[in-house]
Amino acid sequence: MKILVTGCLGFIGSHFVRYVLNNYKDVEVIGLNRNSNVKNRQRLESWYHHNRFTIYFADFAKDDITDAFKNVDVVVHFGAKTFVDYSIRDPSPFIQNNIVGTFKILEEVRKSNTVEKYVQVSTDEVYGSILDGKYKEDARPNPTNPYAATKMGADMLVLSYHNSYGIKTIITRTENNYGEYQGVEKVFPVFIRKALRGEPLPVYGDGEHKRMWLYVEDHCSAIMHLLDHGKAGEIYHVAGEQELMNKELAWKILDLLDMPDGKIVYIPDYNIRPGHDRRYALDCEKIHKTGWEAKWNLDDGFKKTVDWYKYNTWWFM
Repeated sequence: MKILVTGCLGFIGSHFVRYVLNNYKDVEVIGLNRNSNVKNRQRLESWYHHNRFTIYFADFAKDDITDAFKNVDVVVHFGAKTFVDYSIRDPSPFIQNNIVGTFKILEEVRKSNTVEKYVQVSTDEVYGSILDGKYKEDARPNPTNPYAATKMGADMLVLSYHNSYGIKTIITRTENNYGEYQGVEKVFPVFIRKALRGEPLPVYGDGEHKRMWLYVEDHCSAIMHLLDHGKAGEIYHVAGEQELMNKELAWKILDLLDMPDGKIVYIPDYNIRPGHDRRYALDCEKIHKTGWEAKWNLDDGFKKTVDWYKYNTWWFM
């Protein structure tokens, strides 16, 4: 089987490439990514010459990407512009990448004679905040920032291509992923870097915004599971269903770094992230019924991740 992975140099996409090559000896991976910065390329640096991995450097929202789709059986579309703060500053690249880019990928799938399945990797943020309970897959979307809105727009395109053209699509919506090699602007690298430098950990607002956390390897395993057990045209939530307030996350990281004297500082966020969603939460009964469960709990996953950054401080440079 040949799997095309868009955004293969991104955080989750690169983990997915390594996960598949390590665990599925009969699968070939085709990566598609912009010729990105050095930091992103380092995520797969040691895999470029693997005999079951080929990478195409192209901007899927702008360039001709037809060659990358030759003889491909499955497309997993991770490629997306991310980070809410950036989308609030300038929505235009999010619209270009997340909506136009997804359209271009879907068109290549539609024209292909070989692609059998398409997986769209989406986010819990398309639903907006939920103060109590959890969202099910049929909940009404309510995106509250440009990033979430563009991801929702992409999801709608995917569903329309399933209904109009019969493409066998699956949409996954996930919670906050964490793990090694994450973008240095994300909360785990920020908190760990600050702590190692003896600086207070910056927590937005009052620190009581709640998020669920999923170790990235569990996300990868869920996607491969759904390729065999998911139903075309459906949406599945992929989550560990383990929830923390942001200030609890900060204290937990300080504890794992054995820094009892570490401090946090609360950062007013009304200008950085206006309309900051208070809580996201996903119900995962649907994917559990297919036989998938998350492997990593917060204690083990957090320790593994914190230890990696602690001993790989080069990633912060």
